[in-house]
Amino acid sequence: MEVAKQFESMFLNMMLSSMRDANQVFKEDSLFSSSESDFYEKMYDDQITLSMSSSQSTGLADVIYRQMLSNYEVQQDKPELNQTELRRHHSSLQRTIEQVDQALADISETESSAEPNPTESAPASGSGQKGQQFATPQAFVAAVYPYAQQVGEQLNVDAKAIVAQAALETGWGKHMITDQQGNNSFNFFGIKADQRWQGSRVNIVTHEYRNGVRVNERADFRAYESIEAGLNDYARFLQTGERYQQALGKGLAGDQYGHVLQQAGYATDPAYGDKIKRVSSGDTLLKALNQLQPAAAQ
Repeated sequence: MEVAKQFESMFLNMMLSSMRDANQVFKEDSLFSSSESDFYEKMYDDQITLSMSSSQSTGLADVIYRQMLSNYEVQQDKPELNQTELRRHHSSLQRTIEQVDQALADISETESSAEPNPTESAPASGSGQKGQQFATPQAFVAAVYPYAQQVGEQLNVDAKAIVAQAALETGWGKHMITDQQGNNSFNFFGIKADQRWQGSRVNIVTHEYRNGVRVNERADFRAYESIEAGLNDYARFLQTGERYQQALGKGLAGDQYGHVLQQAGYATDPAYGDKIKRVSSGDTLLKALNQLQPAAAQ
């Protein structure tokens, strides 16, 4: 039974670590993120794991123990399973997972919203400037959303889902791909420049997931002259990619769009779809859209 408890503890620790990893994109450049906070988060996660394991609130240890007995054909009296007790353990585990996930989502939204007042920075111009960055999520959405609407009509995809993906890829415009002179590439979707691309390109260090492990790699990315050019090429990239057709033409919103792209191999991040869904339904995007003209925010 002790071995089963250790397996349960390992599983719970992996679950919490996975949730923390899914939240990493929102912690970059955050006022609330530091190595010290990461250290205390790890201690807190360890305490949660210990508490959940010792309280037997999940019931995983019992299930693992019975499975081990079955696999190794250990002979013992087998009491009848209490279905009510099993359902209680399952419900308790599900509530715990939902609570942790919601807490991480709340933290993400708080960190994303911790920006200067949008009135302190004028929104980006329609065409975009080569050195342009985006001071706030509101400025980012104001600049990108009109073109996302046009692209959304071409692809029959919800414009909010497109903006959510762009926000995820660029950290609300805080981490735009730039060249050595600091010029903005206007590559909002992490589209790489392979042999098919004949335009400008930028070589940078990027994050990829290989066998579930996040690693740093250098890669060439496409560069554009304006926001509009970047969004239009994104539309062409999806329309000419056979594997992405399941994501187009169906009016998919953020809760589905990212998952379909992930399944098609758009990104190596195993939590890519969940992250787009979270940004799409989050308060940061909603507030930014509400600050636009009512007709544009529909």
